[in-house]
Amino acid sequence: WPIILNPTLRGPFSMFRLVGTGGNAGGKAQLFVSGFEIYGTVSEPSMTRLTFNVFDASEDLKLAQEDLGSDTAWVKSVGGEPVKPLSDKLDSNLFEGKKQQKTPLDPRPTVVCSDKDGVRIVKSVQGFTSGRHYFAFEILAVPSKSRGGFGGKKKPLIVCGLVSDSFSVFSPDPSVGSQEGTWGLSEKGQKIHKGKQVDYASAFKRGDTVGVEVDLDAGTLHFYINDIAQGLAFLDVKRFRACHPAVSLNGKGAKVKMLGEMAKPPSRRPENWPWFDQVLLAGRIMLAFSDRKDFTLPYEFISQLHSKINSMSMGSAERELPQGVDAKQLDPALRIPSSDADAIRAIFAQHLERQRQARLASGRKPADGKREVRTSFLWPMDLEPKNGFYLDLAGMSDMLKPHLNPYVAIYCLREGKGDSEVSRITLGAEAMADEGLTWDSSKAPKTYGTYEFRLITNQQNFGKTKKMYFASSSSNRSHLNQNAGTQTSPTFRVREKVKDALSDGLASVPGGFYHIAYDAKAFSLAADSQLVACVDRICDKKSIDATIKKFPPNDFNPTPHLIHYPDIENCTTTQLQIRLLTLQLLNRSVTNLLPMLDFSVKQGMSRLTDTVRALRTLIFWSTKSEMWSSALEATQTTGSFGTININRFRANKLRDKGKCDTKGKRSCFAQLFRQLNKREVANYRIGKGVRAWRTKFLGEGGIDAGGLYRELIYCLCKELQSQQLPLFILCPNGREQIGQNRDKWVPNPSSTSPLYLAMYEFLGKLMGLAIRTLSLLNLDLPSIVWKALIGAEIEVQDVIDIDRLSFKLIENMRSMEPRTVEFQAGFPVAKLKFDAGLRLSEEVPDLMLKKGMRIIAIQGDSVATKEDAEAKLQAISSSSGPWSVTFAGRVTPEQFNMAFSDTKFVIVGSDQKERELIPGGRRRALQWETRREFCDHIVAYRKSEFNQQCAAMRRGLACVVPYALLSLFTWNELEAQVCGRSQMNVDLLQKMTKYNGCSPSDRHIQYFWQIMRNRFDEFEKAKFLKFVWGRARLPVRAADFQTHFTINQLAASARNPDAFMPIGHTCFFSVDIPAYTNLDIMHKRLLYAITHCEAIDADYGPRSIQAVQDEDSDDD
Repeated sequence: WPIILNPTLRGPFSMFRLVGTGGNAGGKAQLFVSGFEIYGTVSEPSMTRLTFNVFDASEDLKLAQEDLGSDTAWVKSVGGEPVKPLSDKLDSNLFEGKKQQKTPLDPRPTVVCSDKDGVRIVKSVQGFTSGRHYFAFEILAVPSKSRGGFGGKKKPLIVCGLVSDSFSVFSPDPSVGSQEGTWGLSEKGQKIHKGKQVDYASAFKRGDTVGVEVDLDAGTLHFYINDIAQGLAFLDVKRFRACHPAVSLNGKGAKVKMLGEMAKPPSRRPENWPWFDQVLLAGRIMLAFSDRKDFTLPYEFISQLHSKINSMSMGSAERELPQGVDAKQLDPALRIPSSDADAIRAIFAQHLERQRQARLASGRKPADGKREVRTSFLWPMDLEPKNGFYLDLAGMSDMLKPHLNPYVAIYCLREGKGDSEVSRITLGAEAMADEGLTWDSSKAPKTYGTYEFRLITNQQNFGKTKKMYFASSSSNRSHLNQNAGTQTSPTFRVREKVKDALSDGLASVPGGFYHIAYDAKAFSLAADSQLVACVDRICDKKSIDATIKKFPPNDFNPTPHLIHYPDIENCTTTQLQIRLLTLQLLNRSVTNLLPMLDFSVKQGMSRLTDTVRALRTLIFWSTKSEMWSSALEATQTTGSFGTININRFRANKLRDKGKCDTKGKRSCFAQLFRQLNKREVANYRIGKGVRAWRTKFLGEGGIDAGGLYRELIYCLCKELQSQQLPLFILCPNGREQIGQNRDKWVPNPSSTSPLYLAMYEFLGKLMGLAIRTLSLLNLDLPSIVWKALIGAEIEVQDVIDIDRLSFKLIENMRSMEPRTVEFQAGFPVAKLKFDAGLRLSEEVPDLMLKKGMRIIAIQGDSVATKEDAEAKLQAISSSSGPWSVTFAGRVTPEQFNMAFSDTKFVIVGSDQKERELIPGGRRRALQWETRREFCDHIVAYRKSEFNQQCAAMRRGLACVVPYALLSLFTWNELEAQVCGRSQMNVDLLQKMTKYNGCSPSDRHIQYFWQIMRNRFDEFEKAKFLKFVWGRARLPVRAADFQTHFTINQLAASARNPDAFMPIGHTCFFSVDIPAYTNLDIMHKRLLYAITHCEAIDADYGPRSIQAVQDEDSDDD
C-alpha cells in the first residue's frame, strides 16, 4: 500500500494518523502511521477497513512479532565482505586543500574509528545493484563536539547510510548524505540527502544499533534504530552501477562497528512505540472531554492532576459528606454514590491490570536472566524494598547540559516529620547520553512508605543566571532558575509484593483519584467552554498566557465575572480553580499534539483531528495563537500592489442618487476589486503593520503615510454594509426591528452571479489581509457567517439570532405536538392534579406544565378516564426508575389542516424572495402528516441560505492565511482577528446623548458615565448597547448616528429609586434610569439588567413598572 509523504511538513511525527493497512514482504498485515510504519501482525481487533483512525488503534490494539518466513524478497549477498577505508588519503588536510599524507590502515576493519583529526569516511567493499537489502551499524561512541564543516557549517557527528559509486571524496563536503547519490541518517535523527537535513526519526546514542533497509528495485530506503522501524525515509533512491553501505565520522572519539549485511530486518518488534502510547494517551484525554460518557478520564491524567493539586497546595480533592443526601447511598470511605464508586473502581482496576501486564512485558533481561525493573520519572511505578531498578530519563540530556552536576535523589515523604533523602546519583555525561540511571540494591529504598524522585541542581554556572528546563519529557517542562531548582516526580510506594497484585493496586489508589473522576463528569462542555472564555477574558486584560506557570489556578478569582457565565455561576471558587487546572493540563497535552495533526483533512477522515476541532472551545487562546503566529510567519511574503487609484467622486455620486453598484464599477470597493482581484495573491501575505498598497484619491490632495490607506478600508466596509453594493443586506431582525443583532448584515442570497461571487472571494482576501496586517475591517457579520468561514456546525440559535420571526411558525407548530414529560424517581405524584377530563387543574412550574394540559398517556400506555390515570400513577409512584406522562397537543389534525390550508412548501428568504423548499413546493400544501417534514426543510434552508456566498469568501480567505488551522478557532475568535474586539467610544456616545427629565449635572447621570468609563469592560459595554439598542457596536463617527441616545428619568421610582431596575427601549435607543442614591447600587442594577434581560424588549412589554423585591447588603 503506497505511502505519500507531504514534503512541506516538518518534524519526525507530522500527523499521527493511521491511514491504512497493507501487506509486507511476508504477506502479513502492516500498519502505516503517516509514513511511519509499525511493523507487525495485527492480532486484535481484526481490521476489515482499509482506512481507519488513530483511536481504532487504542490500548486493545497489539502488534505481534512479525515472522517474515523464508519466502521473503530479502536478498543476502554471497560472501559479504568486511569494510575498508573509502580513501587512505583522507584526513583533515582535505578541508584545507593541502596534499594528503598516506596513512597505513587495517585493510579489513569491522570497527571504524575517527582519526586523530576526528574525520573518517568508510564504505563496504560489497556493492548492491538490485534487490532488497538490510545492513546495520552499532554505535560504540559518540563524540561530544563536532568538527566544523565546509564553509563554517556544523556537520553531524555520525552519519550512517548508503552511497553510490558516483560518490567523490574530493567534493567540498565529502560525507554521507552530502552529495547526489548518498543518503544518510545523523545522530540527531535527521535524514540527509544532497546536504539537506530534515527531521525524521528519534536520535541515536551510544549503544544503539542503526539499521538500513534499501529496496533498489522500488527506490525506497528505511532506517531502523534498535530494531524499531523509523518509517520511509526516501522515495528516490536511484539505481546506480552499485550502492554501498557507508558511515562518515566527524568528531574525535567517534567509533562505529559495521555489522555488515543481514538476511532480513530484525524480526523482533515492540508491541507499541513509546511515542505512539503517548499519542493514544493524549487522544483518550481529549475523548474524555469530548464524549463525557461515564468516567472516562484516563488514570494517568488523573494521577498527574492529583499530584499537581497537592504540589500547588490547592486543598484536597476529597470531599465532605454532601448535605441533604442519604448516607446509605454513599460509599462510606469515598462519600460519593456507591454505584458511581463501583464504576470508577472497575475502570481503575482495568487500567492497573493493563499497566501491570505492560510493565512485565517491557522489562529487559540482563545477563543473569532476571527481568530488570524499569520505572520513569514522569510515571513512577511502585517498587519493592531493597530491589534495584532502572530510572528512565528520556529526552532530558539536552536540557541538563547548561548545568554543573545536577543529580537525582530519592526522598521518603513522612507526614509531620519532614522529608528525608534516601540516596542520590549525579547525572554525569554517561547518564545523560544514556538518558537513564541504574539504581543498585544498595541505594534503593529499604523500608515501606511513600517516596518521590527529585531532580535537583544547586550550583551556579560561573555566576550566570541562565534558565533551564527540567522534565522527563518535552510535554512536561518546569521552568527553573539555574542557581537552584527542583523538579519532583509523582509519588510512588515501596511495599512488599503481595499475591493479589490487582487488589493491592486498587488499595493504593488515593481517594482523591475517585473524586477527580467523579467531579469531571459533573462539568458539561458548555460549562467548561464558559470557564475557558472567562479565563481568556482575564488573561487578555493582563496580557498573559493561560498556562499553569503564568496564570496559576490559585490566583484565579472568578467571583466578579461569574454573572456573565450562568453554567458555572453556582460553582465554588475551589471547584473552578481545580477545574481550571484540569483544563490547563488538557491544553498542555493539546499543545504537544497540534503540530502533529493534519487540519487539512475533511470531517470524518481523522478522529483525532475531529476531536481537537470539537474541543476548540476548551483550548485557550494562548495555546492556539502560538501555532497560528508561527504559521503566519512561515508563509509571510514581502510583496506590494504598488499605488491604487480610487475615484471617490464617482462613488459618492452613485451614493447620492441612492443607486446600487450592480455592475461593480463605481463604488470604492468595486474600484479596488477591479485593480487587485487578478493580481498575485502572494502580495496579500505580508507582515504586521505593512500596507499592501499605497492609496491615491483622484482629485484630492494627500500623501498616503497610512491615513489614506485606513480611510479607504473604512470606506470599503461602509459600502459593504449599505445599499451601495448588492453583496450584503440588513438581517431580518434589523429590517423588522425585533430581537437582537439588529445591526448585523448577512450575505445577499440573490447575489450568485460570477461577478458577485468573485467580489465575495475578494472580500475573503481582504479578511486574510486584515488578519496578517492588523488593518482591521469594521464589519458587523453574525455568527452564522463566521461559523461558515471556519467550517463549524451552524445551529438553530444562529438563525434565530438574525431572523426571530422565521422560527415563530416552527415554534407554534411544535407547541401543537403531543408533549412527553420525564419524571425522576421520587417525584410526588400528588402534584399532578387533574379533573375528570384529564386536564391539569393546577400548574407545575418546575416542569413548565400549565393549567389545562390534557393527559393522554402514562408510561406510553393510553389513558381514557380519571380512574385509569390515578391507578397507573399510583402503581408507578413506588418505582425506583424514571417514568413519563404524555400530554395532548393544542390542536387536532383537522383543525391544523384547516388553519394551514393555504400554506405551501415555500419560504421567504432573507432577501424577501420566495423560494421552494422542495421541487414543486408551490403546488404542495402543508398537512398534519407533513408538518415535521416542513419544519425540517425550513431549518435546513435557513442554515444553508448563505452557503454559496460564504464558500466564495472562504476561498479568498484560504488564499491569504493557512486556512486549515482556522478550524482550531471559535467563530468569536475569527471575528476578533478580522474585525478586532468591539471597543466603545464612550466620549462619542456621551456627545450623541440627549436627556429627558434629567440633566448631565444630575448625580445619578454622573454615576452612569463613571460606570461606563471605569467599571464596565468592553464585554459589558457591548451588552449594555444590546440592552438599549439591540446591537453590539456604535457607529465609528458622529455623522453615522441615525438617532441620538436618550436617557430618561424613571419617574415612577421617585420615592424609592434603589428598588427599581433600569428599562431599555431598543426601538428608540433609550434607557430609563432611576435616580439611584449611590454608585454601587447603580452598578449592581445595570449589571443585572444587561446580563439577564438582554432578550427582553420593553417596547413590547407592559407599561407598569414593578419594584425589585430583593434586599441589598454590603456583601451580596
